[in-house]
Amino acid sequence: MTQKRMAKRTAEMGSAPIGPLLIRMSIPGIISMVVMSLYNIVDTLWVSGLENGTEAIAALTVLMPLQQIAGALGMGAGAGVTSLVSRRFGERRVDEVNTIAGNAVVLPVILGVGVAAICLMFPEAMALLFGGSRELVSVAIIYLNVSAFGFPFQIFTMTVNGLYRGSGNTLTPMYIMAASALLNAGLDPFLIYGWGPFPELGLRGAAMATVTAQVLGFLISIIYLNSGRSGYRIKPSDLRLRVAILRDIAAVGVPSFINGCVRSTVGSVFNWVLAGFGPAAIAAQGLSMRVVMLMLSFMGPGVSQAVVPITGFNFGAKDYRRMWRTWLTSSAGLSAIGVVLASVIIIFAESILSPFTKDPEFLALAVWALRLKVATIFLVEPQMMGVFTFQGMGMGFRAMVLSLARNVIFVIPLVIWLANTFGVKGAFAAQPVADVLGLLIAGPMLWKAYRQYPPSASDPQPASDAAGGE
Repeated sequence: MTQKRMAKRTAEMGSAPIGPLLIRMSIPGIISMVVMSLYNIVDTLWVSGLENGTEAIAALTVLMPLQQIAGALGMGAGAGVTSLVSRRFGERRVDEVNTIAGNAVVLPVILGVGVAAICLMFPEAMALLFGGSRELVSVAIIYLNVSAFGFPFQIFTMTVNGLYRGSGNTLTPMYIMAASALLNAGLDPFLIYGWGPFPELGLRGAAMATVTAQVLGFLISIIYLNSGRSGYRIKPSDLRLRVAILRDIAAVGVPSFINGCVRSTVGSVFNWVLAGFGPAAIAAQGLSMRVVMLMLSFMGPGVSQAVVPITGFNFGAKDYRRMWRTWLTSSAGLSAIGVVLASVIIIFAESILSPFTKDPEFLALAVWALRLKVATIFLVEPQMMGVFTFQGMGMGFRAMVLSLARNVIFVIPLVIWLANTFGVKGAFAAQPVADVLGLLIAGPMLWKAYRQYPPSASDPQPASDAAGGE
């Protein structure tokens, strides 16, 4: 993408009709998330065919909180970069974006290497920390000792994708994530079961497929960033970390990372609680979560890749009317989609999950967990669009508080209390109850922000000026 095309694309964030703009910018993100979620489903399906399939799925579930932390580093840095770059375009400070890009290249390398080193030095401690019971730790370590090598590549790609989204380019991240996920899914059966000339590696093979795919995503990202099409021109001097830029990235990125850590903590608490009910309960949590993530990939996570840059641009341009229309349009549309998708999943839950296991206990628990988890998603979407709106405005702390309210204040006490009172099925009811209670926090927070930046205070710059001209 040339500089002229970048300017045109960023200008559209301040002038194009909101509905079509959200759809156009969201579709690449949605496709990316759907492909990644489908990969996770396929990966779980291949692993379920192993002799110890239930334990293998449970072991992957134990490691989900750790993977969420690694992903949170990438998502946090990427969200901070997206918000910062889009605001600079909206403020017409386009001369700063290349320096931001240089810092966005160096930062994830440092973060990724650090996480990988900790995991490789203390694999057993990591597995136990995130909820692994003694009977699952040895299985989880087999996967972790390989998958940890992929964390630096994963975090780098997620961070640099924020540069593209910040300039309104959501297609490139889609291509990168899709290529990585497709390679991963394609390699799985060969490395897990030893198809063709490959050795049979079991769970270790699944990890090797994941790392290989993450390296591919990294290579594509590096090549594109340094091509003339990316629109960025990074000089060696831009690679020197700047405290001011890191501080701006951290303003949104650190709260986003904390949110990811909170989700990891919640996942660990679920694992600790469910461990008392056996591997089937943990496996049911992991399998139902993968299906929920597939459902959500059609909704908030993909649409966020449009909401954050559009909000950031219009907040920088002081067009608050357009900014709040973005929140309202995305919230209403996603809530309606949530009702439809949840209804389908609730009706066909058993048919969806039955290919993954022949264990009736595992299947019954997974069906119960899945139906509960999707029932309240239509209430979650306005809350999540509020989180992404705050991120776009550069208000990372508010975004963090809004996310923490549902995931910490309510979920953790609920899962412990409901599990003790009603058993394993009660534990699965904690999240939907928390989704309802989260409205009590989200409503007042969004209303306060609306009054602070009301549509009547809008003072938008001409779109061509805000983008830096043609």
